[in-house]
Amino acid sequence: MKSVITYNPSSVLSALNDWDKLVGSVFDRDYPSSAATMGYPVVDIREEKERYVLEAELPGFAEKDVDIKVNDRILTVSSSKDEAKNVGGEGVWLIRERGVRTFRRSFSMPRDVDLDGIKASFKDGLLSVVLPKRPEAREKTVAITRG
Repeated sequence: MKSVITYNPSSVLSALNDWDKLVGSVFDRDYPSSAATMGYPVVDIREEKERYVLEAELPGFAEKDVDIKVNDRILTVSSSKDEAKNVGGEGVWLIRERGVRTFRRSFSMPRDVDLDGIKASFKDGLLSVVLPKRPEAREKTVAITRG
């Protein structure tokens, strides 16, 4: 049974990811990246009128496993989770892929983010980080008067 072989598609996925970026830039479209297959959580970021929302899929993680730090307008989400060391019973591991799960993703925040108002929540493997805009940076409607 020592002939168990795992397939590591990183070189193939890297080439496909580069192709997706090229095609996406030509047609001005976003194509899904292979970030999840490369060990990074997939992330969506959207802008709303009064805030930005970052959502990251973190299946298998609990909120205690995840760290969020803000330093010099850089938001970093990271984790280092050590899976159970002695899972199963007796025997020899043929494949051991659930050892340590580590990731780190950093995002440069826009200047209009209120750093003191950042909040995060975690539910069912989905991390949501709300980045409110400073009140003076929010869009305003200006009334036009006849002068």
